[in-house]
Amino acid sequence: MKLPLPKSIRWKVGIPILVIGIALGVAVGFYSYQNTVDLAKDTTKEKIKTSMTFTKASREYVRSTLRPKIDELLASGCSKEDFILEAQSSSFFTASIFKKVSEEMPNFALRQVAFNPLNPKDEPNELETKIIIFMRNTGNKEYSDITNYRGERYFVYASAVVPDGSCLRCHGQVQNMPKVIQTLYKPQRDFNWEVGKVQGAVMVFVPFESTILKAQLTGLYRGIFIFALFLALTLFILFSLERLVFKPVEKLERRAEEIAKGNVDEPIDIKSDDEIGKLAEAFERMRISIKKVMDLLK
Repeated sequence: MKLPLPKSIRWKVGIPILVIGIALGVAVGFYSYQNTVDLAKDTTKEKIKTSMTFTKASREYVRSTLRPKIDELLASGCSKEDFILEAQSSSFFTASIFKKVSEEMPNFALRQVAFNPLNPKDEPNELETKIIIFMRNTGNKEYSDITNYRGERYFVYASAVVPDGSCLRCHGQVQNMPKVIQTLYKPQRDFNWEVGKVQGAVMVFVPFESTILKAQLTGLYRGIFIFALFLALTLFILFSLERLVFKPVEKLERRAEEIAKGNVDEPIDIKSDDEIGKLAEAFERMRISIKKVMDLLK
């Protein structure tokens, strides 16, 4: 069954304008909302990547620059120590940085975990284990996703820890470990990390709920504002058409009917410089002509 089409030009023009205005308002408002949420996600991911880039650079600096230099100094007899943990262990160095960062940014959860770690605190939990195994099986050196952590949703980013030959000094056989490592951790077994194989990961967990909730509220406000703006613009167009076109045309229609009935004494008082005004002037000239004819016939 077809719906009856409106006969009035007011509705023929007004309804499409209103529908288009509302549709555009909803579409643009939703796009603004979605764009705000996506931007928040991307911004958070970029922050995580920036922090991980700094972490990886720090670890590489310890391995390639700081550790060899300290080895030279120790070999020269400048100290009785055989290993400076704070300067030669990239893992200890990273853990120390993470501790400082966590104090400044308590919402960030930074973890450095590995299978068979020297420090039992660095044992991966169930989620971290899955991520490490995933990177090991796929060969990926990085992992990022939104996942549940501590009962909440988090952005998680992980960078694989892949041992090289220098790592076996502390993560190989107990008898070859530096004395300071043996004294600190008191290892009871050999660790025998495999060179070139993903052994663990440096991970950053960032709260998802609060970030997205804030972005959603901001996006919702923007979306509502844009929708209201489009709706107001649409209503303004309809109001303008009503005042400048529809009502004058209706008035001309009524006056034409009165003239057709013989009422030609009342002048048409529509005054404007646009097309409606010119049409009213044409009607007024017609009224005057008809009145003259009627007066002659009397």
